[in-house]
Amino acid sequence: LEFRRVLFRSICGPSRIGFFTGKYVHRTGACCNAAHHHIRPGVWSILEPLKEMGFAIGVAGKNHAFSDAYFEKYLDYREEYSAIGVKLRGTITASDREVNAYRTRKPEGDGDGRLLAGSLLEAEPFGEEQCPTYRMAQDAVTFLGAYHEQPFFLNLNFSDPHEPQLICDPYYSMYDPDRLELEGREMDWSDHPYAHWVQSQALGFDKYTEADRRRILANYYGQITFVDKGVGMVLDKLRELKLMDDTIIVFTADHGDFGGRYGMLGKTKAFYDCLVRIPLVVRIPGLAGGRRADAQISNIDVMPTLAEVMGVSLPDDVQGESFLPVLKGERSEHRSEVFAEVGKAEYPHDPLTPQEYEARAIKRLKEDGPLWFCEYTGQGRSAMVRADGWKYCYYVKDKEELYHLEEDPLGL
Repeated sequence: LEFRRVLFRSICGPSRIGFFTGKYVHRTGACCNAAHHHIRPGVWSILEPLKEMGFAIGVAGKNHAFSDAYFEKYLDYREEYSAIGVKLRGTITASDREVNAYRTRKPEGDGDGRLLAGSLLEAEPFGEEQCPTYRMAQDAVTFLGAYHEQPFFLNLNFSDPHEPQLICDPYYSMYDPDRLELEGREMDWSDHPYAHWVQSQALGFDKYTEADRRRILANYYGQITFVDKGVGMVLDKLRELKLMDDTIIVFTADHGDFGGRYGMLGKTKAFYDCLVRIPLVVRIPGLAGGRRADAQISNIDVMPTLAEVMGVSLPDDVQGESFLPVLKGERSEHRSEVFAEVGKAEYPHDPLTPQEYEARAIKRLKEDGPLWFCEYTGQGRSAMVRADGWKYCYYVKDKEELYHLEEDPLGL
């Protein structure tokens, strides 16, 4: 069953931790990607009862959810990559090291303050079987081959689509940039939260041309197509092992991506739909599939749904709600409103005039590098509620936003 309206927090770690615990950020306390926020022994997640039930548990791909101590206690398999596809743990080949070196090289500038994404320069110069998306799928297939004779839980996390938007051929050349339609071409940041403007300025996103944005979007589609192939590799292995009729499959994501919209890459603490709406496809053996649902779902609802299917009891403080009745076709609606939240509890700095910003940016860029802007985008607990066709966004010490989703779906 495919869902059309799935919303959640817009950065990696908090979203993933919410997924495995079924709790909002204000309850988990995990408000950023830092390792000290990751799930540790003594913090309940769905992996704990699964381990007690005799499941083999593995992670292939990006982590951003579990501490090293939690891995040691509950997981049997760890082939881990960074957010940009660098292989960090597990079996690291000479080819992996070559790819790692390429992906961690210093980004190039164009002399005009713009930090060029790799996607604007060239196709990644490796065969697809060397690249992270393929390697992650390969690690997943290895896990299935090793643990298929017992119950298993595999958390496969492709890092793409993700900045720096790198992709190898044939995917780099698969989509013609000139034939792609851009959304959110222009954005007047003076009428939107200051934090978003700071991010656009600090990384030179405001200087991306329309051709740049089209190239970014073409790579974004190429990355998605490559992920499709990786998913296919895993499904083929399940079929080979004759496990399709015994395996629950969930395809989802932790956050969206600007993908060139508004001249931006990656993510921020904004609540535009391209960042907070994610895919969700669920396949449960024995339930009829092939349907799409318009029910509003939060990512904290996925784990309680799986728990109900598997007969796992949940702690009383879990905030997610099972949408199994929607999967069964017994109900068409789930949540009447959806909440999202992002950001640290510390206050962000006060907004600056463009002149004040320019002087500070030059100094901070030299002292702290381009990510200094996170003092605006990472600080200040922000929240969103979406209900009855409206979306309200609250930002601490910044502008608020209210959008009618039918009249202004892009938030322009």
